[in-house]
Amino acid sequence: MNNKFYKLNRQRLIQSIPYEKCVVVLSSGYPINRSADEDYEFQVNNNFYYLTGIKQPNVHLIMLKEGQQHVDILYIDEYDELYEKWMGHRLTKKEASNISGVYMSNIAYLDLFEDDLYTFIDEYQSVCLDLESKRNTNHNSFGLALKDELSVNLPELSINDIYENIIELRTSKQPCEVRALRNAINTTQKGIETLMKNAKAGMYEYQLEAYFDLTIKQDGNKPTSFKTIAASGVNATTLHYSTNNCVIKDGDLILFDLGCKDEGYCSDITRTFPVNGKFSPLQKKIYNIVLKANKKICEVAKAGMTLKELQEICIDVLAEGCLKAKLIKEKEEIKKYYFHGVSHTIGLDTHDPCLRSKPLPVNAVISNEPGLYFKEYNIGIRIEDDLLLKEDKAINLSKNIIKSVSSIEKFMKK
Repeated sequence: MNNKFYKLNRQRLIQSIPYEKCVVVLSSGYPINRSADEDYEFQVNNNFYYLTGIKQPNVHLIMLKEGQQHVDILYIDEYDELYEKWMGHRLTKKEASNISGVYMSNIAYLDLFEDDLYTFIDEYQSVCLDLESKRNTNHNSFGLALKDELSVNLPELSINDIYENIIELRTSKQPCEVRALRNAINTTQKGIETLMKNAKAGMYEYQLEAYFDLTIKQDGNKPTSFKTIAASGVNATTLHYSTNNCVIKDGDLILFDLGCKDEGYCSDITRTFPVNGKFSPLQKKIYNIVLKANKKICEVAKAGMTLKELQEICIDVLAEGCLKAKLIKEKEEIKKYYFHGVSHTIGLDTHDPCLRSKPLPVNAVISNEPGLYFKEYNIGIRIEDDLLLKEDKAINLSKNIIKSVSSIEKFMKK
């Protein structure tokens, strides 16, 4: 990524806003206290990051829109010698400019933000905020808090939500974003192969998981995309099992749902394999049904489809396979053994926000993750790839990560 990418994103956002004249305001967000003097690890607001490339807390962006033109102003913390001694370096104006592409002359310190904001609002009489968190009443945000403040102080002010404008831009990936996703997937592949090489009965799930953590740290110090699911045996029938604290038994399958980030972009891959390197007949039968559904989605997925359409295709393949294998007696029973969606969008968030009812655009990246979960057999299987959608096809970004029964058994035999 470079600052041209972030400048272009800001320009595209401005062009998508239908108001002739307005003040656009976003923030990186604030640290959240965990306990006593300890904060949770800071997670930047990804909509802000998409527009600036800055991950530091307490940074605000104002964009002044007039027609199709706009001016960017960035507000950052002033240098504090004591803070740097205790907590580390914060961006200088020059560094913030180099990352974001905002002119250095338009970067100010935070103490000016509030006065500037009210001055601009007085002139423009309209403000646009990212009100994502209104969709989650248990979590407040800078945008929602500012909306409440402005509604009290300036009751006549026009306040508009641009969350969906940003999400539509984020859904269609640009080449540099796809490169970052490929890099994350390539590292994830190395991690999965390391897991398969080191798997053996008698290990704890977390002990095997640690090989993945080590691999992604060694390959560029990449963070995980989310808390790894390392689910062996019956644990794999719980969709979001993540305690990862059970002993892996001989004959168990283990389901790993995992990923890592590159420049903030998430891979999201699932592979299921036998810890002893050999599928049992029943495991193989169920695995191949899931694999057939995975391959079918790879074949049919393309831009213009909806997530709902892909889900219906997946259900048909899984139900047909289970009926043929006599695992179910009628199609409706499939809901007992497959109870999640086959796809979600992927990007800066593992479950990237999107407008789910709309057709998927060209260059959207989605998961392809059919699964079957038979608790009575201690078998849970999911196979997940990451797909880049084009006009007439899908490109499987994770095609090099092995997934057939024969290739897994051959790899683990070595």
